[in-house]
Amino acid sequence: MLLPVPFSISVTTSIENHLRNMILNKPLILVFVAMLFNCLMGFNAVAKDIILGKQVVIYTDAPADSPISIAITALKRDLGTVLGANVLIKPTAQVAGPGIIVFTSQSSGALPATITGWEASHVYVRSPSHGQHIVLEGSDIRGTIYAIYTFSEKILGVPPLWYFCSWKPTVQKQIAVSDQLDILTKSPTVKYRAWFPNDTDLFEPWRQKSEANYKTWLETMMRLKLNTVEWFDDERDYNEPYSVSKTTKLIQAYGLVNTTHHHSPLNASFAGWKDYWEKVRHMAPPKLLLANLDKLEEFWRYNVESIVRNKIDMLWVLGFRGSGDHPFWYTFTDAPESATERGKVISDMLERQRQIVLSVTKNPDTQFRTIFYDELSDLLARNLIKPPADSTFIWTYVATRRDHYPNLDLQQLDKSRNLRLGYYFNYQFTSTGSHLAAAEGPWKMEQNFRYVASKTNQPIAFAVVNAGNLREHLMELSAHAEMMWDFNRFDTDTFLNGFCAMYFGKHKASSVATLYKAFYASYWNQRKPVLEGFDRQFVFQDLRYNRALKELATAFGAPYTSSPLTDIPAEQEKNRTYNIVPQDNGCETVIEALIKETKRSATRFGEVARKAQIVKKSVSAGQRTFLDDNLIAQARYMEHLNLALFNLSMGYSKQPDNNAQRLLFVKKAIDELQQARAALGSTQHGIFVNWYAGDRVFGFNNVLEKLQNLLK
Repeated sequence: MLLPVPFSISVTTSIENHLRNMILNKPLILVFVAMLFNCLMGFNAVAKDIILGKQVVIYTDAPADSPISIAITALKRDLGTVLGANVLIKPTAQVAGPGIIVFTSQSSGALPATITGWEASHVYVRSPSHGQHIVLEGSDIRGTIYAIYTFSEKILGVPPLWYFCSWKPTVQKQIAVSDQLDILTKSPTVKYRAWFPNDTDLFEPWRQKSEANYKTWLETMMRLKLNTVEWFDDERDYNEPYSVSKTTKLIQAYGLVNTTHHHSPLNASFAGWKDYWEKVRHMAPPKLLLANLDKLEEFWRYNVESIVRNKIDMLWVLGFRGSGDHPFWYTFTDAPESATERGKVISDMLERQRQIVLSVTKNPDTQFRTIFYDELSDLLARNLIKPPADSTFIWTYVATRRDHYPNLDLQQLDKSRNLRLGYYFNYQFTSTGSHLAAAEGPWKMEQNFRYVASKTNQPIAFAVVNAGNLREHLMELSAHAEMMWDFNRFDTDTFLNGFCAMYFGKHKASSVATLYKAFYASYWNQRKPVLEGFDRQFVFQDLRYNRALKELATAFGAPYTSSPLTDIPAEQEKNRTYNIVPQDNGCETVIEALIKETKRSATRFGEVARKAQIVKKSVSAGQRTFLDDNLIAQARYMEHLNLALFNLSMGYSKQPDNNAQRLLFVKKAIDELQQARAALGSTQHGIFVNWYAGDRVFGFNNVLEKLQNLLK
């Protein structure tokens, strides 16, 4: 009997000889057939993979001017960047051979729907009659866009922050996509998930420098699965009847929802009052008086009609405040004096605005929200504002000013009312908050939103973060996006490890995550927490350093006091501007606390920067720039900013008769402030050249001038 011949030998020997032998030996025939079957099955397993290479076809029926087409164009760019692929776009009627099918199950019959619901998406491989295809399916328009960007991230390796993180692709000849690919993303927990770019002294001039800068931040939002932009339409020209701004249209074009700010309800700010009457109505502007109610309603209606005529998807803000982001009684000279009457006026205006919108949209399901900011928060806490009682209405509470935690109005809210809640959290804050360096951190963001969720029995409906100039808060903004999508499962530590793995490599994710934690722990917590669960309730952010430096410089010319820092003139709560409690820092005076804690904080930030430089050596070259920009430079900036305030405080603490020593400390403060500026300047490269050219909010030149004047 012939011995079975190994298959590996048979394929290298004369096939005719082996066939002759096998014909004479039936058992050998069976062995050969079995081995051949196994071989073919192994080949088919490989053949089932879809190979993406130099030629890729995307099949879609999305109109050329649709938000989905913008996302497909981005996918086409991603395929070209990663694979060098030539991408063809064809209608689904021409499906033939392997490719990528993009469709919206809500409105397209290209394939059977596999998902339903708000913004759900599904990325999978399907084998229709024309061969295998990668399917990018969305339940609606945004769901389809999310499917496109999920594929780009998970399969092509393009991270959501690619435009902002100096990302360098790993170029590949081909990518094998498994036939087991199946990424199902159900509807988000929070319906409206928003960014509010604010105090954009750096972002706005940068945005104007190129078409990519102007637009790609919106692509970034969609890649992060956000869906709303809080934006005030102040670019609009009232010379063009019923017009809206270029940015408002662009937000719509990318598939995002527009919403406005508390100073611009119904997309109408009193900053446009004069223009409306002069350019649209060709008459002298009436006085802003409560008695001119008909004129107010006409102004609001015009702005509502402008949005509706341009087919803008709007989450309508109702509210009543005065000019310049102040309470209405600062502007309206016939405003009542009592808080009770003021609350009645605001409540009445909310309902009037709501009725105007409903009359124009003719849609009973139109969605509304209001924003309980500043005086509205105070009046609501006293139960003096009565918002519309309607299921389409979102009660948007606002974090406490200066230090960002749930305010008294929210703390007093009875959960049994089961309101539809929204929340506004500040990563950035005007005048005393974080601006050029992140400070609040994703843990504090999570604590705030978990507190909000504890005040209702239904999911949070709206979540927005003050995003400042965006670039300084990229990690924090990513955390917010992830939490609002899958609220119940989100955990900040888990998120941070994933973020660091994506942007700095899995092998260094834990090390970089530890450094991020140390960075936030380096901030001075100038007052002990008073709200349970908020360990970093009070944070001394960089704009507080800015204000303290300027105040101390001014105080040099006045009699010495151990508490030289004062509240902003319009501050409504005593000591809230700085929130320094010397005794909480083991000190007797403010100046003593400044000296002690800025020195300690500087040491901590310096240690973070030093350790990060060591870790950076093990991070791939393509990821080091982002580590520099997002962590190391910010740590260096805060190190030197602390030392600037430390030295100026030391100089101030010296009695005036020791002028030589005082001036020596002033010189050191100037040097440290210049080094703080240089640390940030190191991040100006590539598309971010001259990023700080628009510096106005911090105003380095102004602060330096004040310090240099002390040497004269």
